[in-house]
Amino acid sequence: MTIDTFKVDNVFIQNAPKTFGGQRPTARRRARHEGSLQLPLPGLAPFGAFDEWAVLGLYSLLDPENPTAPVTTTFTEIAETLQFSRVVSTALEGYETFLSETYNIVTESLHRLYSVEVDWRGYWEVKLTDKKGKPTRGRPRKHWVEYKGRILVSFAYIYPTGVTSPALLPSAKRRNVNLTQSPNGESIPPIWREVEGPRPVAVQYQLSPDLVRGLTGEHPNIGATILPVRIFALRKTFGRNPTATKLLVWVCRQVNKTKTISLAGLADEKNLNLDDRQPTRCRAALLKGFDMLKTAGVVADWSLSGDKKSVIFTKADDWYFTREPSKPGLPASSGTAKADT
Repeated sequence: MTIDTFKVDNVFIQNAPKTFGGQRPTARRRARHEGSLQLPLPGLAPFGAFDEWAVLGLYSLLDPENPTAPVTTTFTEIAETLQFSRVVSTALEGYETFLSETYNIVTESLHRLYSVEVDWRGYWEVKLTDKKGKPTRGRPRKHWVEYKGRILVSFAYIYPTGVTSPALLPSAKRRNVNLTQSPNGESIPPIWREVEGPRPVAVQYQLSPDLVRGLTGEHPNIGATILPVRIFALRKTFGRNPTATKLLVWVCRQVNKTKTISLAGLADEKNLNLDDRQPTRCRAALLKGFDMLKTAGVVADWSLSGDKKSVIFTKADDWYFTREPSKPGLPASSGTAKADT
């Protein structure tokens, strides 16, 4: 059986636990349906739990033969990728479409990913290269790796042929629709739409070239994680639980089919970025997460060790992918380095 998969750069995978889902939804934008939107609050990270799912969706839409190329897509395709539910529209004579709230959630997430910089740094296992940038023999070694910049280096609305780009229109005929709040007061790039005129027919985005090195094999890189497309079917249940989402991605990236790890080690920053000051709550959240993984069929089974301090799990066959010999491998263990923040 062939399983549809896609790849995600490990720079994103490694840093996602401390970047996404660290904030509360505001009262006026509490979830009214699946995939709640979380807006920035003073002193809190600008990215919410849904933004991590959005980035995974954007990776899945990349051209695997040319992942550095800009991607032209539609909000409908993104919503379908993330498996939002359709509704029957009476205004469209029974045609199935998505709620306007769905489009708002996706739109604002894309705007944030294009607007807000991340600052990721730490020692990671990197394949050695020569002076020309070609890989050399030998085991990967820990080197300082950092990325500071936007996850999306470009984002724009695409209009029908013959329509002038809003960026080229005079100020009276265009408006900036980027309402992203800056967490640190930095300048936010404008995203232009026409004040009056045709609606865009598509959007175009490009992930930072530094965040696809694990896919292209360009060095230095720390490899990529293979994920099944079916992971998006779990967004509606796991998306409401940031800890379960982090655990889901972490389990997917493990190269051993059966693994044992201490609960304390799993909860630390390099793995899931949980609050280790509350060990009882962390333990309960992790055990609930493993129950969810078993119910979803991601793990075939799991159990606690005899001393109850470690968890033992076995990945299900349909969620287990070995390394591709010709491609960059994963770091040797579950988060081999701790990034400085």
